[in-house]
Parts: sequence; C-alpha cells; structure tokens
Amino acid sequence: MRILVICPIPLEYASCRTALSLRDSQQILGCRASRNSIANTEIVALQSGPAKARAASATVAGINALQPDIVIDTGTCAALDGDLIVNSIVIGLTCLEYDISGSGLPARIIPEMRLPSALQLVARREAQRLVRAAAELGNGLGLQVRSGAQACGEFFIQSMQVRESLHAVSGAVACNWETAGVFIGALRARVPPLSLRVVSDLGDEDSLRDFRRNVRRSAQELYRFLRSVVESGWLLDFHALWKTMGRTQVEKMPQLVLP
Repeated sequence: MRILVICPIPLEYASCRTALSLRDSQQILGCRASRNSIANTEIVALQSGPAKARAASATVAGINALQPDIVIDTGTCAALDGDLIVNSIVIGLTCLEYDISGSGLPARIIPEMRLPSALQLVARREAQRLVRAAAELGNGLGLQVRSGAQACGEFFIQSMQVRESLHAVSGAVACNWETAGVFIGALRARVPPLSLRVVSDLGDEDSLRDFRRNVRRSAQELYRFLRSVVESGWLLDFHALWKTMGRTQVEKMPQLVLP
C-alpha cells in the first residue's frame, strides 16, 4: 500500500520527515518530497505550501506521479470546539469549505461547501470502529483524539466571537486553510482522502501568539501519532475496508465535489 501525505508548511513537512524517518526523493511539480516504507506501507510526503490552491495542486500532482492508495491531509488547526486543547488530534470526518461565498463567515452551510472524507463513504459501523481504534492509539501516546468536521477557509480565526460564530453555523470542531484543497483533488481523482490534524491554537485573541509558540511541538505530536497509525496497521485495515467499496460508488466520487 502507498500513502501520500500532504504537509502544508516547511515546519510540518520537517516534522513528518523526522517522525517517519523519510528520505529525500525527487521533487514532484516543484514540491519537496521524501519517502520511506514502514509496516508494509510506502509513505511519500509532499510539502505543498499553505492554503487551498497549493494543497490541491500538490495533491493532484502527487496522485498523478505516485498513484497512491490513500491521500492524507495533515497539519495544524485551530480549535472551534471549546473542549479541544492544544495538541489534540482531530480526525476529519467531513470538510466544510466555509469561505466559498466570498463574503466572510457564512450565514448558513450550503451543499457545495461539504466534502466527505473517506470515513464518510464506508459503512458507518466500520468507520466508527476505526475512529475508536485511532482514539485508543492516541490514548496510548497521551493524546486526546476527537473526530468531527474540519472547517476550511483562508481566513485566520483569531477572535472568540468569530470562533463561536463559525462553530455555531458549521458544527465543525476545528478549522484550517488546506483540507478542502486536498479533499477536492483526491475525490476528483477517485482516491480516498483522510484528514489527521493537530490543534496548535484555540482560535481566540491569542491564536497567532499560541500558534507560533506551539506549532513545532504540535507538529511533532501529530506525526508521532501518524507513525503509530501506520505501525499499528490502522491504515492497512482501512485500505482493506475501502477495497470492499463497489466500483459504482468509487466512480461517483468526483460528483461529491459539487460544481
């Protein structure tokens, strides 16, 4: 099995490279690349650059070059749910591209904003089993693991009022700048996307300061968790489940990115 890991910024890519013992590889469409094999899983990481356009471009380029079995969106995120703490791991069940209206925070969520992760496309009971197993892996590392929607938009959430407004309208537990780009690229290519993110700040008035203070440690925790996910066989288990998907369902994946 081959997985493609999208890492937005240099620090996240460097943390991934270290935690997974990746070795430099040939660049892909100008994106730094590195790879390794762990537990019958070939891992290729790409440094995409920040925000949705770069993430989507790197995802499509990586899929075309590598033909991966799974694409994983990774990086930091801001908490929207008040129960999340810094270094919590968030498994994205869906992505809400909240800023496509072009008018700031949306008043409501429209269907075009919703992008499913692969965990939303398999049998619900099996997806819940996998999420529970991932939470147990996190507990073993001393990490809180939550699942839920990731809000994605290129608007820096740095106010408690804005954070609460976005949480209220979207129901998302966290937010970041890239997940939508990764999901769009993967869904249109019929490759299952997953999202594993780590909370680096709480989306409040101290978010920029906290991000700068926490990003290095948070990224290290995320990719330590990802290595555990690989070594435990969790991704192999998911891939075996994915292969039970009917061809018709897989062929319909591009349609999930509504025009």
